[in-house]
Amino acid sequence: MNNRFILTAFGKDRPGIAADVTKTLYENGCNLEDTSMTRLADEFTLILLLTCPSAEVAEQLQKECRRLEKDKGISAFMRPLEKRREAKP
Repeated sequence: MNNRFILTAFGKDRPGIAADVTKTLYENGCNLEDTSMTRLADEFTLILLLTCPSAEVAEQLQKECRRLEKDKGISAFMRPLEKRREAKP
């Protein structure tokens, strides 16, 4: 299993929006490898590169993305990251 994913999320800028997203990752044993966060107009946006410990956790995070939309008004999407291709000499 390729356990690397890109997660994008955005919602109205407010205190705690980054914590709402990253708390879910922490609780599921994921590791953040890189992040980009910025404010665009009144929206706060996050782009996260993460690793998941298992396919089951990745499936759970897909459900959590939908829950964030419903409960917190945060639109979140996650997709697998392609494996890196080695450069040929």
